[in-house]
Amino acid sequence: MGSQHTLMVNKTKAALVARLSPYWKMEAANIAGVPFFVLVMTKGRIGWVTVIPMLAMVILLAIGSVYWRSKVRQLRGKQFDPKPGLRWIAFLRRPTLVLTLIGCLVAALGWIEPALTTGLPDRIAATGCAVLAALEYVNYYHRQLQHFDNLADFRRMLAGKGFRRSWLARDLDALNTSRQSPHQQD
Repeated sequence: MGSQHTLMVNKTKAALVARLSPYWKMEAANIAGVPFFVLVMTKGRIGWVTVIPMLAMVILLAIGSVYWRSKVRQLRGKQFDPKPGLRWIAFLRRPTLVLTLIGCLVAALGWIEPALTTGLPDRIAATGCAVLAALEYVNYYHRQLQHFDNLADFRRMLAGKGFRRSWLARDLDALNTSRQSPHQQD
């Protein structure tokens, strides 16, 4: 029974690693890919109204890339301590929230005062980047918004059971718990 249980756990872990492995690469590619797409679609005519929410989005994508890379390394059983990276990600939580909110306000300001932008493509790009930044923030620090890669999560969402806490939010909770425990060392 013990060896069968170990085999099942290893298969489950292997499937999880296989499912999560592409995440960090996808996020890393989007760090350059999304801004490139925006530049192509706007023919390079973006202004500060787009740059601010784009910066928030790129930083959040970088956080996601670092997080998923470390999560996969941890699941693979590599000799790897994710705590230093998690501490940085925890530290960046408020600054990225502030930058995301500023990005959303700036994007809205571009619609209220169009003269502040380089034109309609700039306003559309700013809005798109602001929305993506906000979604990434929620997806990492609060609730898992993506459900395209896991049938169980998708079914849970369709059943009206809401969105799960994100992996990062759970890991940050565990990090905070370990900091509060006087018997546990880093």
